[in-house]
Amino acid sequence: MPKTLLPLLFILLTTISLNAQTVCKGTVVSVTKEPIPNASVLIKDASDNILQFSFTNAKGAFSINTENEGSFIVEVNKMGFEKQRQPLNITKDKKEYNLTFTLEESNEVLEDLVIEIDNPIQQRGDTLSYDAKAFSTGREVVVEDLLKNIPGITVEKDGKIKFEDTEIEKVMVDGDDFFNRGYSILTKNMPNKPLDKVQVLRNYSNNKLLKGVEESNKVALNLTVDEAYKDLWFGDISVGYGLVSENRYEVSGNLMNFSKKYKNFLTYGLNNVGIDRVGSLESMFYNNYEVESIGSRGQLYQLMGLHGARADQLKDHRTRINNAEHISLSSIVPVTEKLKIKAVGFLGFDENYAFNNSYSTTSVGDTYFENTENNQFKSHLKSGYVNLLATYDVSKTQMLQVSSVWNQGNTNNYNDLTFNGQNTLEKLQTKNNFFDQKVTYTHKWKDKNVVLLKARYFSNKLPQFYNINDYLMGDLFTFDADAMKNDIKNEKTFAGFEADFKLKQKNNDLIEFQVGYEHNEQTMNTVFQLFNNTETILPNGFQTDSSFTLADLYAKSGYTWKWNTFKISGRAEAHQLFNSFTTLQSSKKQNPFYVNPSVNFMWNVTPTHIFEGSYMVNFNNISFVDVNNTYLLTSSRSFSKGLGRFALTDYQTANLGYSIRHYLNRYRFSFNLNYSKQSNVLTNRSFIEQNSSLSESVFIKGGDTFGGSLSSNFYLRKLKSNLKLEGNYSHSTSFNEVNNSGLRKNNFANQRYNIEWRTNFKSAFNFHIGSEWNYSKVKSPDFESSYTNGLSFLDLFYKIDNQLDIKAVTEHYYFGNLSKNQRNHVFLDLEATYKLKGDKWTLGLRGNNLFNKQNFTTYNVRDIGYSTNSYRLMPRYLLLSAKYRFSL
Repeated sequence: MPKTLLPLLFILLTTISLNAQTVCKGTVVSVTKEPIPNASVLIKDASDNILQFSFTNAKGAFSINTENEGSFIVEVNKMGFEKQRQPLNITKDKKEYNLTFTLEESNEVLEDLVIEIDNPIQQRGDTLSYDAKAFSTGREVVVEDLLKNIPGITVEKDGKIKFEDTEIEKVMVDGDDFFNRGYSILTKNMPNKPLDKVQVLRNYSNNKLLKGVEESNKVALNLTVDEAYKDLWFGDISVGYGLVSENRYEVSGNLMNFSKKYKNFLTYGLNNVGIDRVGSLESMFYNNYEVESIGSRGQLYQLMGLHGARADQLKDHRTRINNAEHISLSSIVPVTEKLKIKAVGFLGFDENYAFNNSYSTTSVGDTYFENTENNQFKSHLKSGYVNLLATYDVSKTQMLQVSSVWNQGNTNNYNDLTFNGQNTLEKLQTKNNFFDQKVTYTHKWKDKNVVLLKARYFSNKLPQFYNINDYLMGDLFTFDADAMKNDIKNEKTFAGFEADFKLKQKNNDLIEFQVGYEHNEQTMNTVFQLFNNTETILPNGFQTDSSFTLADLYAKSGYTWKWNTFKISGRAEAHQLFNSFTTLQSSKKQNPFYVNPSVNFMWNVTPTHIFEGSYMVNFNNISFVDVNNTYLLTSSRSFSKGLGRFALTDYQTANLGYSIRHYLNRYRFSFNLNYSKQSNVLTNRSFIEQNSSLSESVFIKGGDTFGGSLSSNFYLRKLKSNLKLEGNYSHSTSFNEVNNSGLRKNNFANQRYNIEWRTNFKSAFNFHIGSEWNYSKVKSPDFESSYTNGLSFLDLFYKIDNQLDIKAVTEHYYFGNLSKNQRNHVFLDLEATYKLKGDKWTLGLRGNNLFNKQNFTTYNVRDIGYSTNSYRLMPRYLLLSAKYRFSL
């Protein structure tokens, strides 16, 4: 990062703040001279337009900076009190004005205050509303492109969206949710032009009857559609094909309707240019939070993995060598005034290819060896998904929701592997079948009390079949093996119910308690075989035939106290477990009891300055895999084994944070500290050789993590720009055993710094520039190393009249520990679009990886050594495309 950057930034921000030389101060009190906190104070012009805005603090004081001169009105509003106004005449000679407001009580109920300044950002209650047209440069194609321009919103590389530091729950269109946490398929495909507003819903409740009752810190996005696009079908079709390059293509189409009677969103796409227009399938299939329910994250995970490695540091399209196809339809239909049904269907096919070479060094005690691997990987994925949700409003205070989810998938992975010069082929087939049924009934009474009755059942089957043509594990087994295979049968069922009460008190304190029962049952059978031309064996200790039952009878309670601008919540969760682990040889049972306490507080020092913290103790029952007492094959050369008994892990965490933000989110600054202490934890005892690895779980005490983060975001209104500064530091200590070393202490430290500047000029030229640097250090008894990696980028946008757009994307990657000829990697992409007949037709030409960089090398450090990995990249191509927009 340039040494002069931070001083220049400081001067810039200082200059901006010094422009506001006039300050209006004062106090707001009641007739009994008691200070009135959280009263809104507005400076208005003669036309009743709001120019500046603030809130009173706990002492009833306020302070507003302004650059305006002339005659104005200062207006004070507070629920339960009469509105009061005073004149304010600002001249050049006087730089400070003091006012006092004495408010009389009123029985009139005020509506939510709407802050509507001549500004693209508006606030109404917990909703921030951004004018979509104001934040559009005219170059955006889909919703995701527009969201990147909006202050406070961050779109991650994988399509996940965050507002400030919180990942959003969902993206809705005119109040209706189409894809739950799988919203990427909407934001990556829906055109941005029909949008009127982008609304950020803070303190969001997934259940509408919980609004105003529960204490929620969730955030959701709502996209409002311009009136011109309602009650009509519209969409687009795009076709692209490669020029002077191998067979490259991209085809996509969207058809949608957002009327009051029904809403439909249909999208289709296929491409082999590395573009992901779907996002995380797991987020769509399993993270169904639209219905308040139980048993979160209960689905099975793969025991074996065979994945083509890709460089995480790069943008996904540079390493994704694919042939993908998908179609999805989501429809929302209000059948009657009380009944609404949503149906979502998805069908996807994907072929992925990955090619990489790796070199690794392992150094632990007297053990030292080097390995080389060459992988040529391909994957064939087929996946289907159906989700049906029925919402029935029994009355204004009662609601019944029924959700059904079915997902089926099949993945065939192949790898042409060369390990230390020995070539072999390996194959892994994974099938997945998941069915999930949820029923939730909600009843609200006296406007402040709610009970939710929840029930859920799901079943998940995840069989896997692995084989490899050559045996690579050296002398781990005495049998003279030529090849091996491993068959896995893995199934799980879940059933549970819960009664959840939320009781809001007259003083706005909140009492919560839940009682429930969850029953999990998982069975696992593995058959690991070694064979040659004449014989097949099943090694003892490497076969599994077991079942695991976990029953959890629990009660949870919490209380939230509120005093003016201070809030503190205490919570306790009591769990009585009934564990059972059964194999062919034995049966074990255990009935542990534990309590998880937690406390958190929030102090609104002012309405825009928040100090908060939390502390919790958390016990967890270890998983089936961690209990299992036989070795499970996890890759071509590695096994893992569980503890062989039940155990509870526990840790403690503490967090402190302070944030400052503008009331319309023009700037935000946050600072956080966190600490975690592991009292009882699982770690690994490993036996590593050049050709094989055996790992087993052991129970120890120890390990901790601490860190801090700094995040800031500035919307520079006069410069039409977003400026983002981030930094974080973390340090962790963990323990493990390697090759009879005894307990080894390992220290990991990481620093990260990031700066970005994105412009939103209403002119021909715009840019997005940024730099991110990471410093990591690993220290263990036998090994110590550190490395510095960096990324800098510059995206340039140039618009010639209203028809021709040109975009240039440049990226520079730096890896400090590689040899000089491998440290620096530079990429250049160019794209030009030309609009015909307004914007009905758009012609495009896109050039990817114009320097035609073939490989990308990274450097990584572990506690037992280091590795370098070289990845094959998507080669250079030119894609000529045409898009047609239509309405019916």
